[in-house]
Amino acid sequence: MKALRTIPRIIITALYILTFVITSQAYGAAGDSTERDMEALKQRVIELNRELYKLQEEVLYPIDTQVVFFLAVDENVGFELDSVELTLDGDKATTYLYSARELQALQRGGVQRLFMGNLPAGAHKAVAVFNGRSAGDKYLRKAATLSFNKENGSKYLELRVQGDGVRAPRFLIRELR
Repeated sequence: MKALRTIPRIIITALYILTFVITSQAYGAAGDSTERDMEALKQRVIELNRELYKLQEEVLYPIDTQVVFFLAVDENVGFELDSVELTLDGDKATTYLYSARELQALQRGGVQRLFMGNLPAGAHKAVAVFNGRSAGDKYLRKAATLSFNKENGSKYLELRVQGDGVRAPRFLIRELR
């Protein structure tokens, strides 16, 4: 609740700064002093934007109900990921299409935060559908399923494409501890 009370103060401060910046630009204020003031104000707006983003995360995704899914791909897996579809308790949570650049980052060990949302405590079911091309340019559409229990506090889960490039890839969902 403290976060809710601070949001209006941050928004009002940001609006004051923005108004000053626009006004001083409109009147053509010049000089070193004004430029330094403008740069300081720009930095303050950036800081306020970061604070507002953090508060928004706290309000929208409270720690007690937060669930986060990450995606990772093993190196030399022999599978070119095209897209991932994530469903939670029968409802579509997200669909993500990958660019060549994102695939390269994932194949070099990168991890993507695929989804962050809220789930109440209790039993849940996640289904991830992986779409892409395997060795031999064969199109694959495979699903992985995980039933899990959400308790109070954050829950972190990982979607992973595993393989060695020789055998067919495996698609997993697992809880991170």
